[in-house]
Amino acid sequence: MKTLRFLTHQEIFDRATRHLFSQGHTGLPPRGEGACRGYCGGCPVGNFIAPRDHIPAMDGIPVLFVSASAPAAPSYMVVGIMALKRALLRSQINVYDPSTIELLGYLQNVHDVLDKREWRDSLASVARQFGLCADLLEHAA
Repeated sequence: MKTLRFLTHQEIFDRATRHLFSQGHTGLPPRGEGACRGYCGGCPVGNFIAPRDHIPAMDGIPVLFVSASAPAAPSYMVVGIMALKRALLRSQINVYDPSTIELLGYLQNVHDVLDKREWRDSLASVARQFGLCADLLEHAA
């Protein structure tokens, strides 16, 4: 039996940070809902999802709905939530660890809610909260 290796919080943070600063802008489409992947570059969560695993129903789904302790989601989101959960697992993200989902939620909010000028400070705050190394932020654009 093959042992699964999940990405560490540090690996998730570093990859999401690199994605954000290489993208350089929020990825909200004209209608305003978040896009996991797309012409705008997508959010840090969508960056982990392989193109073959992405379906449009994932777009606009807060990653916190993937958590087992999440409040009941509206019925129209169920397909997107299940697909998002499956895609994240295929990307070596431990969707069963509440702290991993919390980290992804913060990273998603940095991208979707905050202005680009606030990203560095907000990401540094996320790194402190999760006990992560934020050295990457010093070299980010």
